[in-house]
Amino acid sequence: MATHKTAVETGQRVSALSLPEELLLALLDEERGYFHQVPGWNLNCAMVGAALGELSLLRRIDTDLESLTLLDSTDTGRPLLDPLLREIATETEPHNARYWIERLAPQSESLIPQALDGLVRQQILDVHTGGFYTFARRQRPGETPPGEDRLAGESVKAQLARIIFTDEIPGPRDVIITGLVNACRVFHLMYQIDEEVEERIQLVSRMDLIGQAIAAAVSQSILAPSLRRPSLTKPIPTVSLRDLVFNRELREGRLPAGFANLADKYGPVFELRLPFIQNVIVLAGLKTNEWAHRMGRVFLRSKEYFEGVDKAYGVSRSMHSIDGADHFRFRKSLHTAYSSSTLTRRLDEVYDLARTHMASWNVGAEMPAQEMLRLFVNAQTSPLLANIDTQAEIVDALEYKVRVLNVGIIKMMPGFMLKTPSMRRRARAMRQIVDRMQRTHTAAQRDGMHEDVVDAYLALHASDPQFLPESDLSLPLGRS
Repeated sequence: MATHKTAVETGQRVSALSLPEELLLALLDEERGYFHQVPGWNLNCAMVGAALGELSLLRRIDTDLESLTLLDSTDTGRPLLDPLLREIATETEPHNARYWIERLAPQSESLIPQALDGLVRQQILDVHTGGFYTFARRQRPGETPPGEDRLAGESVKAQLARIIFTDEIPGPRDVIITGLVNACRVFHLMYQIDEEVEERIQLVSRMDLIGQAIAAAVSQSILAPSLRRPSLTKPIPTVSLRDLVFNRELREGRLPAGFANLADKYGPVFELRLPFIQNVIVLAGLKTNEWAHRMGRVFLRSKEYFEGVDKAYGVSRSMHSIDGADHFRFRKSLHTAYSSSTLTRRLDEVYDLARTHMASWNVGAEMPAQEMLRLFVNAQTSPLLANIDTQAEIVDALEYKVRVLNVGIIKMMPGFMLKTPSMRRRARAMRQIVDRMQRTHTAAQRDGMHEDVVDAYLALHASDPQFLPESDLSLPLGRS
């Protein structure tokens, strides 16, 4: 059995973060907003390996290449670790680290979000819409905030770089995290790795018996997982035609409410079988939306879903139909124009626009709610987002958008319904809006003015026309 010493005695790097949290920070690719290319099962195995490594450093378990032994079942007080420790304590038969990594890997489905939430609460990571992450400004690599000690402000990636590129003697924590990152096979995505550095990585990974055992178990589990296949599945329920026909919300175009009603009756996953169209699997309900917001970028993609919309607007792709790094780049390029701080600076304009529009209302007059709200909201958003007045065209543009959604996404209408004379006229209205936006956003006309969303899109096109060609501007500008 390994002999444990204090952190001071072993030269161990003391960290306020757990090894699972450090592993996530090491694997984060800030350009893409999420982890380096580590498949879900592989990442789950590595996260459990990191948790076992932390438990070993806390003297709750001991492990070697052959077995994992429980030393102390007392809770650590860390929510990331204690559920795993309790499960290990329930087993009476001895098992090795690989067994426990594969057995506990499914728990990473909750372990990873929990760790990310903790890093956000500690202001080490910033979370962005869509489940993307970046280092918090004060925690960027190489920066140490005033008044904080070395470890609180130090980047895990910077520490990893020192370990593999210098002769610095690593502590047990460094050995474990190096072995785990190496087992995930992403060092070459993080740094320029030559043969000498590769040898250094392999050497460091073998320096500590506990770290070596965990890294070996993670690597073996990645190569031959035994728990990939889900169990306890049940058939997906099919929505009856009667429930579709008599669903008032769907008939009147309130799709979110309609699908929410169906989810209440059929559960969060159900299937629509309609004549003449392909069957549709629907994920709906509050918990499903929360899951999709957090984990959708890992398991779902948008390309096929939005293909019909992109085609209708004549673009090859849009922010809505791309995923991963390109989607994140789109979002980052628009962040300033869309940010709450930008809107806060322009609140006086918002109030003035609202008052001006409301001045046209007559006391006691009745107005259709949908039409009134469309014009009221557009009276504020068009000048703020695009610096033009689109009240004359907005109704036609929105009607065209609704038809596009019905044809291209919901597929409740055939494609020729976008080619009717009325739809052609409405499509022209949308194109006129785009033309006006481009004509009014030249450098001379925008000099000294607040950057709006159109400015941001045009700047992205100008800086990288291959990423956002002029032919793909019609959809984002038309939706702005």
